[in-house]
Formats: sequence, structure tokens, C-alpha cells
Amino acid sequence: MAERKDYAAIAAAKIHKPGGGKRKPRFLIYGRNKKGKTRFCTTIPNVLILDPETGTEEETRSNPDVWPVTSWDDMHDAYMFLRGGGKSPITNEPYQWVAVDGTTKIANMGLRWVMNQEMERDLTRKPGQVGKQDYGRSGEMFKGMLDNLHSLRNLGIIFTAQERMIEIEDPAEVDEEAEIVGAMFVPDLPKGARGALNSVVDLIGRIYTVDGTFTKRYRDRETKKIVEKEVTGIQRRLWVGPHPSYDTGYRSAYTLPNFIPDPTIPSVVRAMKEGK
Repeated sequence: MAERKDYAAIAAAKIHKPGGGKRKPRFLIYGRNKKGKTRFCTTIPNVLILDPETGTEEETRSNPDVWPVTSWDDMHDAYMFLRGGGKSPITNEPYQWVAVDGTTKIANMGLRWVMNQEMERDLTRKPGQVGKQDYGRSGEMFKGMLDNLHSLRNLGIIFTAQERMIEIEDPAEVDEEAEIVGAMFVPDLPKGARGALNSVVDLIGRIYTVDGTFTKRYRDRETKKIVEKEVTGIQRRLWVGPHPSYDTGYRSAYTLPNFIPDPTIPSVVRAMKEGK
């Protein structure tokens, strides 16, 4: 006779109020080349950067720990290392954050891996030929990678991606306030991979730069007070609010400004968790 389950006890162990979990945040940051995605990833200590684009080679100021990703196997090896409570071999400090700095390139690595496997099975296949099944298999590999990383609740995660513009073919889906009718700027990923990544992150932000004169707030080293001054030059911004032409948004108990100037990981976390 099968043992009867105590479903009330199971429910009591599973049901909880939201907000009580200890999972660290997940961010998706996308934008054009040279707009500050990698620099954003280096704005917090104890971060391991998984780098398929060698974008960290010039980050000598912050000098982050970098794991070069040259093949799909590197992503699995890094996940297994982090799952085991990975510590920096340089400082012996446990990592608090991991940055996947280049999901666009990693998705392409997965597709190439699948294509090479198919070439070995089918010798009549033309080199470079991509089939629908290739996209499907590589998409499932990408989703599996996301599931693995998302399970690392003790780590904050930053995903970065290149940007591309897509056209919206259905006129009913075009936002009437869109600056470019029928077009949106989105992370440069296959549709299935992009949807999977959007679903696991707490914030999707588009990073960009503007040139002008701005009010900069900083803490005076001597008085320890927050002061303001006018500066002229290039300012980086992270757009996180609703926008008719950007794929952006966030989950937070607080209402964030549309954009965060000079964004850092601590400033974004503070905005989401404290509304400051």
C-alpha cells in the first residue's frame, strides 16, 4: 500500500511570502559596442567575469578576475566551479558575483558547437549550413546554461549582450509612442534565448552615453558629505524604465527613475532594494 502524503505539511514547507528569499539579483545589461557594459561588470569587488570577447583586456584599473571562454565547455566548467563554492585563486576570497560578459557571443558558440556535431554525423552537409534544428538544439543548450547559473542563489549575476534593432511586423503590436514606428532595440540573441534570459533576470537595462553638462553627486573625502558639482563631458546612463523602443524593465517594490546616471552595480542594487 502506497504511503499517504501529508499535503498540508508539504504546503507549509513550500508556501511563503515573497521578498523573504536570500537570492541575489540578476541583471541583463545590453547596448552597442564600447558603451560601458564590461566596465559596469567591474564596479563591485569579488566578481568573476566569464569573458568570451576578451573585453576585459583593457580593464587594468579595476583588475577583475577573468575566466576566458573559448568553447562551450568553459561555461559548464565555470558553473561547476562556482557551484562548489568557488574562491578566487588569486585572493582566496569567495566570489559574490559572476558576470557573463557576452551572451551574444556565447549563444553563437552554442550554435557553432551544434553545427559541428551535425557535420560529423552528416558528411554530405555543406559547411556553414544552419538548419532549424540547429537553432532549436543550441537554444535548449543556452536555456540549460541559464538554469544552471540561476540556481546559484548565493551569487549575484550580470548578463551582458550586444544590441540590435528588430522590426515589429504586426501593426497591432506597434506602440503608438514609438520613436521609430515598428522597431525596437533589444538584446542581440535568438528569440527563444532572449525570452528565456528576460524571464530569469530582475532588471533589463540598456546602457548608452550622452554628451553634455550634468550635475554629479559624490561624497567629499574630507567632510564625508554628499556634494554636487557641474561637469561637462560624456555621461553613461542605464535606461531601466518603460520605453516604447527599448526592451527594458525591472521587478522592484520601488519605482525607479527611467535612467540611472553613471551606473554601478551597488547603485543599481541600492535603487532596487531601498529605492535610493
